[in-house]
Amino acid sequence: MASNDRWNPDEAAKARYVEALTENLPALRGKLGISQGDLARCVGISRQTYCAVEGKQRKMSWDTFLALSFFFDTHHGTHDMLRSVGAYPRELIAQYNEGMRDFRGNKALLTETAISKLMGQLDEQALHAVRTVLLLEYARCAKLTGEDVLQAYDGRCIRFSTLERQRHK
Repeated sequence: MASNDRWNPDEAAKARYVEALTENLPALRGKLGISQGDLARCVGISRQTYCAVEGKQRKMSWDTFLALSFFFDTHHGTHDMLRSVGAYPRELIAQYNEGMRDFRGNKALLTETAISKLMGQLDEQALHAVRTVLLLEYARCAKLTGEDVLQAYDGRCIRFSTLERQRHK
């Protein structure tokens, strides 16, 4: 496999994953008890776009797929479900990680180099989604409440500084 092929999944694989996630969006969202609007804000798309995707009136973009799969994968309630419905891109992640080693020489899942390469290929919307997921995961680890996270949201993004202040209350 050529190096460039590793970072460019074929369209058929993308379509399979997008379809599997689209079919299961209502159940995944319902399992977390999150509204369409809140989920759309978390992954950086409009509520109208999200509603059209969930209602199968609009095809989900690959960037939106990545953002939503990161979101659902990082939540305990939907982590396993994402895999069981075929919406988690195991083969794609294996393809990305082919031949990668961590600093100890062990086969790595996502090395710093792989993460840098992936991040370099993401557009602004996907970068926003990754940042949001990281901050949500930080809030979970810091045992902050959903109310704390919503208070840290300024209408555009979650503010780390606000989360930090709430953590130290």
